[in-house]
Amino acid sequence: MTVQTLRVALIEGPAYNPLYQIFEKFERDTGIHVSVSFLGAHPDLNRHVGELFDSGKCNYDLISTHTKYAPSQAAYLMELDDYFMAEELNDFSPALIELARVQGKLKSIPRNFDARLLFYQTDKLQQLGLDVPQTWQELYEAAVAAKEQGCTGFAYPGMESGLFGTFFELLVSRGGELFDERLQPAFDSEAGREALHYLKRMYEQGLTPQNLPDMHYDEVSQCFRDGECMMVTDWPGYYQLLLDPSRPAAGRFGLALTPADASGKRSVYCGSHSFAVTASTQKPEQAVSLLKYLTSQEAQSIDAVHGHVPVRGSVLDSQKKSAPAGSLEAQRWSLLDETMATCVIIPPKFPEYPETEDLLWKALQDGITGKLPVEDALKGAAANIGRIVSRYA
Repeated sequence: MTVQTLRVALIEGPAYNPLYQIFEKFERDTGIHVSVSFLGAHPDLNRHVGELFDSGKCNYDLISTHTKYAPSQAAYLMELDDYFMAEELNDFSPALIELARVQGKLKSIPRNFDARLLFYQTDKLQQLGLDVPQTWQELYEAAVAAKEQGCTGFAYPGMESGLFGTFFELLVSRGGELFDERLQPAFDSEAGREALHYLKRMYEQGLTPQNLPDMHYDEVSQCFRDGECMMVTDWPGYYQLLLDPSRPAAGRFGLALTPADASGKRSVYCGSHSFAVTASTQKPEQAVSLLKYLTSQEAQSIDAVHGHVPVRGSVLDSQKKSAPAGSLEAQRWSLLDETMATCVIIPPKFPEYPETEDLLWKALQDGITGKLPVEDALKGAAANIGRIVSRYA
């Protein structure tokens, strides 16, 4: 008997890989083999599948995607509405199912919900005699105090989506916006310049790691886990790694809301990783069965154990109830609840979005490293992005 095989391309990283152990059980239950033919960070994954989509030679059946990237891939993703009965979606967050739709059509199924919190080393803040920073200015001052004691104060991603997201949070918390109501660039503003100057000052004054321009999410999270910086804003999926007793940060860290602006406005860059079936698959029924397996209660529970925020209400409720009262885990859920209820910001959904994000982060990095003045970096990015989105004006 011939064994059927599904080829998949997936996001890779310490926050994402544990889920993939479920493939062995899927194979035992269904007799369908899963060939993980590509694993990579999201930017690499996007480039890889994008090239295959453009060439018309995509031979993947299922891919990892993201609610902010799926609109650019929509023509190459299978519509899922006919494969899911309404009751199958009832356990999912309605807001995230809606976020997974592109022009009303369900193009992916959410894997998680991402919202960053502030992680800090409790002992170092205590040694400095400082309270947990509530604002970005207080975080800067804490980072300065840390440097005076020979410690790196803060790390943020210096490239790609992570750099964009950090700027996005600072921009919106200062009253700015990424795009206006006509989807034209609006970040070349006073708020945008203040946000980029803030990031530049942190790097220029040595308050961040020297190799910051080469740091992605994984490197930033590891920097904190290894005790090499005092503070980061990090994603839920890295939380379990911090509890590893072999890590220097284990038992020595606390959690707080992402800092607010001086006005009290708090903005947290959020989104949803998801899975999608390609429109080119020759095995749609089998690919959908794998998709349902990867977003089942069992799969969600695997991700949740490692820190991810589940998108199934049943799994989310179970995780919250299992957290002992007064524990760090209970505090984490409380902070995530407050974040999700009060300060979520999500980039707009449009096909050219990944291209605009790519242009913006590169300009931001040029401004941070001094390759370009802050004003020129933002002005140039706005002009380049403006040409891409001019059809929406």
